[in-house]
Amino acid sequence: MPDDVIVVVRESDQATLSFLQSRGRDALPVRIVTVDEPGLVAARNAGLAACRTDILAMIDDDAVPRPHWGERIVECFTQFPRLGGLGGRDRCFDGTSFDDRERTVVGKLYWFGRRSGHHHIGAGPIREVDVLKGANMSYRATAIAGLQFDTRLRGSGAQPYEDIAFCLAVRREGWKLMYDPQVLVDHYEGARDEPRYYGTTIPVSDAEAFRNFAYNGVVAFWEEFSLTRRFAFLLWSVLVGTRVCPGLIQAIRFTPSMGWGSWYRFYLVQQGVFSAYGCLMRQRKPQPQERGLAS
Repeated sequence: MPDDVIVVVRESDQATLSFLQSRGRDALPVRIVTVDEPGLVAARNAGLAACRTDILAMIDDDAVPRPHWGERIVECFTQFPRLGGLGGRDRCFDGTSFDDRERTVVGKLYWFGRRSGHHHIGAGPIREVDVLKGANMSYRATAIAGLQFDTRLRGSGAQPYEDIAFCLAVRREGWKLMYDPQVLVDHYEGARDEPRYYGTTIPVSDAEAFRNFAYNGVVAFWEEFSLTRRFAFLLWSVLVGTRVCPGLIQAIRFTPSMGWGSWYRFYLVQQGVFSAYGCLMRQRKPQPQERGLAS
């Protein structure tokens, strides 16, 4: 059983607050932490600041831990002393069935900036990875001491890439990131007020949200990359990109199915990428003391 359960709730979310406050007594030591600032980053940081335990496990509001989830997390951190962050499988439910496909390549970040997720369908033994997924990730408290989720990320809701930016910061401090499919949650992805562009090629209905998605991708990798890798990432973003954040080749690829919409997506992505590069190049990299780390 957990020693502490932190539920971060918006002050405006009266339905959730009423439910939590009316709960009967049970074995879960629940603490309510309220937040009024919009965005996932503020909520994550509020929960982070409230942590009192030596391991902090995070799940999304639509994820349900499976039996032995917490037990397995503790086993992994005990077995691997240099383990700073642990990811697990979030078995996604589409309203009809669970996605039970299996992939062995999970959480990989290529040198030029492309990443391969597949955390929701990862299979195989526990192994080291490059990035984790926010729906189901845990950290050793000593590994995240002095760190926060990146407040430079844009967006009023989900603020994409907050999980990747955070786990990469942990890895840069010398800790390992690992993935274990046995650390399993069922992920009941619900409808959201804002469009989600994470892994789809849907037409753009919110230009600002889509532009922010591309912007955040640059911010998340900025401190991770050397000057050479930053240039390679910029070149790859413009010329190739992904099906979600298209470069020139991907825009051509999806023109037959999306028409002008494919080039509109390309235009917004490039706006976001170049805006991020412009902003970040003008910033001085924070020193360890400024990030709250020991000198």
